[in-house]
Formats: sequence, C-alpha cells, structure tokens
Amino acid sequence: MRTASPARFTVFLVGSDQCSPLIDLLREAGYETKIYTVLKTFSDEHDPAVHGCILFDLSLAELNDFDIRSNLERKSIKRPVIFLTNGKPATPSAEACKNGAMYFFLKLVNKVDLLRAIRVAARQDSDRLHFNAVAKRLATLTTRELQILALVARHIPNKNIAAELKLREKTIEVNRSRAMKKLGTKNVSQLVRLSKLVERQIGLRALT
Repeated sequence: MRTASPARFTVFLVGSDQCSPLIDLLREAGYETKIYTVLKTFSDEHDPAVHGCILFDLSLAELNDFDIRSNLERKSIKRPVIFLTNGKPATPSAEACKNGAMYFFLKLVNKVDLLRAIRVAARQDSDRLHFNAVAKRLATLTTRELQILALVARHIPNKNIAAELKLREKTIEVNRSRAMKKLGTKNVSQLVRLSKLVERQIGLRALT
C-alpha cells in the first residue's frame, strides 16, 4: 500500500468556513486544504486527479446524507470520506456507510484520532490513484493483447498460449512484448500483481 507526504495531500473541507479551527490543525500538520461552504461547488469543481480526502461537516444545515450521496454519485466522485457531526454516534451510521465514509466523527473530534484517519485516507487514496493509472494503461491494450497477458499471468508458456489461441508463437511474443511495454511491466512477477485488473478488463475468472 502506498503512502503520501502531507504536503502532497489535500483535505477538502466541505461545509466549513475560512475561520474553522480545523484549517489551522490541518495546516499545522502539513496538509493542503481547500474549503467549500457549498456542496455543489465542491462537486462541480472536483478533480479526481488530485490526491486527497473529503471532510464533510454535517453540522452545516445545508448538508445531509441524501444530498451528499446524490452529489457524489452523480459526479462519480470516489475518494475517502470522513464525516464530522454534532451528534454522538459510536459507530458509522448506515447512511455514512452507503456514502463510503471511512469514519464518522464527533464535531469536537480528538486531534490524534482525526490525523490518524487522514493518514489512512492518504494511503487509500494513493491506491485509488494507482488503480486509475493502471486502468488507463490497460485501456490502451487490444483485446488480443489482453487475452495473451491474462494467460501469461497464469505462467502459461508462449508455445502453449499459441496453441490455445491458434496463433503463431512469434505472434504471441510480439503481442506480449508490446502489451507489457504499454503497461510498464518488465517481468511476469510485475504482471501478476496487475492480473486482477487484467481480469476485470476482459471479464475472465481470477488469474492468480
């Protein structure tokens, strides 16, 4: 799992304001912050390429679970979410879980707990960005290249792949080399780590 330095991680505060003590806490910890008082403004301006997590302040009258869920789904926003509330839930609420929230904190959350949650969010979002980057490379592969890599990831020799696909072994070698170059993988071990993504792309069963 990948980690990120605070300076390269942005915390999007939605439902906050420029005077929030949260801002000072986050900046002292080394995090970039972006503040949105209006949920729609955040969802309209959201950039999925930015490494970060969302802090929703549910104490703001404008924000509620339904609005959050519908906005995130409509904009296809998928990143770690942390909720802050004036309530006193001991565990995440059902609606928070539907929204993909990692945590459901009190409004006066403990500083240590909140920063720990953000560190977890940073690791999760780093994985999200890595997944997206690999998925984009996979999208450049042809159907034939995907078929061949799926079999390579199962440690099947080129000659056996050629027999199964009814192709020349040279054709297998060329497509394999071209596909691995597109993915940036140098050996089968690296390819195996991407095999689940290959599986999703072509709809095969688990490869490992």
